[in-house]
Amino acid sequence: MTVKPNPKKLRPYTEPPKQRRPLLPGGPDSAATGFLVAAILWLAAALGIGALAIGARIISFELSQPLGLFDLSFEFTQRRVDAAFANATVYGFLGNAGLSAITFMTPRLMGRRLAAEPLVSLAVAIWNLALLGGIGALYVFDLGPNAHLTAMHWLFTGGLAFAALIVTGSFLATVGSSVVSAYVSIWFAGIALLGLLGLTGLAAAINLGDVFLDIPPLAIGLVSVAVERLIISVWLLGMTYAVLHYVVPRAADLPLASSGLAILTWLLWLAFAPLSGLGALVDPAVPYAVTTVGSVATMLLLAPVSLAAVNLWQTISSRLVLLTGVSPVAFAAVAVTFLLAVALLDAIFAIGAVTAYVGGTVWEQGWFVWAAYGAFGVAALGMLEHELPRLLKRAWGGGVLSGAQLGLLFGGATIAGLSLMGAGLAEGAFRTQGAAADVVASGLLPYLVGAFLGIGLAALGGLASLVNLFLAYTSAAPAEYIVPGQSAPAAAGH
Repeated sequence: MTVKPNPKKLRPYTEPPKQRRPLLPGGPDSAATGFLVAAILWLAAALGIGALAIGARIISFELSQPLGLFDLSFEFTQRRVDAAFANATVYGFLGNAGLSAITFMTPRLMGRRLAAEPLVSLAVAIWNLALLGGIGALYVFDLGPNAHLTAMHWLFTGGLAFAALIVTGSFLATVGSSVVSAYVSIWFAGIALLGLLGLTGLAAAINLGDVFLDIPPLAIGLVSVAVERLIISVWLLGMTYAVLHYVVPRAADLPLASSGLAILTWLLWLAFAPLSGLGALVDPAVPYAVTTVGSVATMLLLAPVSLAAVNLWQTISSRLVLLTGVSPVAFAAVAVTFLLAVALLDAIFAIGAVTAYVGGTVWEQGWFVWAAYGAFGVAALGMLEHELPRLLKRAWGGGVLSGAQLGLLFGGATIAGLSLMGAGLAEGAFRTQGAAADVVASGLLPYLVGAFLGIGLAALGGLASLVNLFLAYTSAAPAEYIVPGQSAPAAAGH
């Protein structure tokens, strides 16, 4: 008996089998892409919260709504919305941008795939979900004596620390023993990443410890302001140096002018940045000598900023035409200009008489806007401009939307920062005169309106970034870029 074969089994398949996608993306640059997309989303969200924070100063508004659960209530106050703006900016926009830069630079500088990339992709979700929950919790839980950047509930700050731990482990595994001979951006990024891990872990630990040990509010407040200061001078400033030293030579297609000067910049920053946190401990309980060391270190941070500016300027001195267009080099030039101004203003603010005059006023918010969106933010956007076409593997960048990002963020940050710092100086003058509250409010109103318009202008830049990302993904032509891990020498030179 002959068995006839089934013709359906003999017929070749007309449809390819469906590929199963892993739960955690593990392809090259998947983590860097995730952090990049999150950074742009948080840029728009943070500027929206910033406009709300300034608007609440123009039109005083507070709200308390019981949630009917454990005596908790939704509290909308000036302090809470200010904290939300600071956290969305530092951990949302700049945090994601910094982690994207690390996961993008490290494979290309080391010439090998990022270690444990699926875990780092998990860190993208952990970081952003923890931050989203933490910002929501700012409006519910008691903030206590914490500064803005340590005010989130310990559970969510611990989530940030856990995500930073994953990225740090991947970074160290990728770099390995080659760190000694690595490019200087790896050194800046490594110290900045370790600082982020330690500082977020400390912030979570001190707030968790307060639950069980009843730590004195003064101790929590002092640790909190020191951690907040160090997050800026170690994490944000360190990543800005790493990004600028990476993107300028590559975008200009020129070698860095002086590796020795870059190493000296790293050494000076490494020496002064950790000590600058002591300058925030302005309290009679802290010896004056300790605070003085921190103030002097803050002033001396102007030295590495100046060295970096000179080194980067010499790097592009033969191709200054790049400054006239819209390229990562133009972003970097604006960022360095802001960085010099921010370092100079920070050194001036460290003087005791100046601190007494404008301390506790919106002058500090103006400085923060210049630092976060002028110096660190523009540098981050320059890096994202360099990353975007390489991560999406599409020919994109340098167009109208890129120019809109740079122009709107530069103009908006400049106007908002100047207006807030002007308001701080006016408030200091009113305070020394003993003016009544209504007189102070009316005198500050024009400055606050200017700040609101400036933040609104910067928010349009955030919107331009979103549109730029969407169009790059949907309409840009495919392009070939080197994938780290395929060719180590090629990737290292990419």
